[in-house]
Amino acid sequence: MEEFSLNFSNLKVDQLGFVFKDIEKQAKIMMEVFGLPKFIFGQPVTNTIQFRGMDSQITSQLAFSQMKGTQIELIKWIDGECSYKEFLDKGKEGLHHIATYIEDTELYLKEFSNQGIKVLQAGEILYTRFNYMDTEEKFGIIIELLEKIKRRKK
Repeated sequence: MEEFSLNFSNLKVDQLGFVFKDIEKQAKIMMEVFGLPKFIFGQPVTNTIQFRGMDSQITSQLAFSQMKGTQIELIKWIDGECSYKEFLDKGKEGLHHIATYIEDTELYLKEFSNQGIKVLQAGEILYTRFNYMDTEEKFGIIIELLEKIKRRKK
């Protein structure tokens, strides 16, 4: 088997994730000032995630648009311990993470671990596994790994 090592040079930035207190206001700004297509807003939802190795119930609301093949995600934190709350508690709003779709999450997680980088936040939503890597100190931003979960045929 070929040895695996981190190499992001062939990966595409599939998503830019932003955290704001008021995503409705921010969506209007992004549409009016930057010409982004209309955002699609979801209802607030509660999910169980893992945050810093512990289970956490979080409530958030998401909105999505597109920028030339890159998804723009707006995240409104409502409740629960998570990276969004930490981000806001630091007085920040804006770009929170960049995401890329990968295959075989476990290979990436193992290699990140070998580099001393832990999983910050993880979970599964809508047949997609996500892992936010704790890369802010080394990279200046959080990297999110996304992997489509293959559905079993009935």
